[in-house]
Amino acid sequence: MKFSAIVVIAPEELEQQAIDDAKAAGATGITILSGRGIGGEVKKTFFGMTFEGSQSVLLMVVAKHLSMPILKKMQQVLVEDGKSRGIAFTVPIDHLTGLDMGQVMKFEQHLREQD
Repeated sequence: MKFSAIVVIAPEELEQQAIDDAKAAGATGITILSGRGIGGEVKKTFFGMTFEGSQSVLLMVVAKHLSMPILKKMQQVLVEDGKSRGIAFTVPIDHLTGLDMGQVMKFEQHLREQD
């Protein structure tokens, strides 16, 4: 079975929606990290301090065939009225170790349910 990594960087307020949608599209496990980012636009300041807002970084390892459906769901979460509120991308995985066989069984079960 081939795998892909999916990385989603979204505003903290969209974290739960992104998680729920990724799971609905077949993700069985998600690692969540907190982050801050610097965008290309100048942000508003308050008494000289710039407010950037918190970001959530979601990391998923999924069966390769699930990566596009999950990515499409992330596009629905992250793009509103033509404006991007985050980014999502996939990275192919050539070698993998440490994956719980229970996760592999969940991938395979999801495949059978889709047929």
